[in-house]
Amino acid sequence: MIFVLLISLCVVFAFANALCSDYSKNQASCLKSSEDGVKCSFCSSAAAGTTCMKETDAKTLPSSVFQCTYQSAVSQTYNASVTGAQYGLDFSTAASSSASSCFASNSITYVVPRGYRSTGSVDTAVCGSLNTAKAAGIATRDVYLFPQPTSTTKSAGAQMSELLNYLKTNCGSAWSGRVWLDIEGSTYWTTSTSSNRAFYQALVDSCSANGIRCGVYSSSYQWSSIFGSTSYSYGSYLPLWYAHYDNNPSFSDFVAFGGWTTPHAKQYAGDVTMCSMGVDKNYSPGF
Repeated sequence: MIFVLLISLCVVFAFANALCSDYSKNQASCLKSSEDGVKCSFCSSAAAGTTCMKETDAKTLPSSVFQCTYQSAVSQTYNASVTGAQYGLDFSTAASSSASSCFASNSITYVVPRGYRSTGSVDTAVCGSLNTAKAAGIATRDVYLFPQPTSTTKSAGAQMSELLNYLKTNCGSAWSGRVWLDIEGSTYWTTSTSSNRAFYQALVDSCSANGIRCGVYSSSYQWSSIFGSTSYSYGSYLPLWYAHYDNNPSFSDFVAFGGWTTPHAKQYAGDVTMCSMGVDKNYSPGF
């Protein structure tokens, strides 16, 4: 009994004297640890890489150089076991095995990597991201299609077919089967709202023509800028994933547009760092 007690005391002492810097390569462990009674924070920069340090020290770093994640934000955002909500990420760069494993350890239940570029070509990094997410146990693995409405050589249907052929040929088993139509950035569209509507309608129609599930990603502002009105409602039978960067994982801010009165998901934080990757954060009651 004395031996067991001594061993227990040694273990407690070791954890009590752990340093935040011990977890500079492990975000999940960093964000569960503390040093001298101060919670650890995980920070990263292009020049210095990743580091784990006391929250008090992290808050002194220049925000223009370092992007830091604090435990308070993680517990608020990813406490899915309490709220019953689901949290996901979308991104436009390849997710490595370590990144996907880190996502899973932070209660991420779905990912949406980019599958098609606004320049009119498949993003060939998409399959790597889907495969690593599947291996990490992330349940839902959709993709998003950022179309090129100004293309003179590829119609909306051709762009969809190009993406689907690539997915089915290279990573069909890792893809959950849904394509999100990324409707944003009026600079990527034409100056004619009627032409934009025609292209979008063809894109929506290509979903049923190919027998796949689709959804729409947009915001009230982007929708109006591209199509000329928030009341334009083609495709409103598809699920809506809307964007509003208020850092609030809930639908309390949602205002109806495009024929949608109830959203499916919300992108509530953009261009943030998680697991050493640039991502957007998303919330859904059930993705």
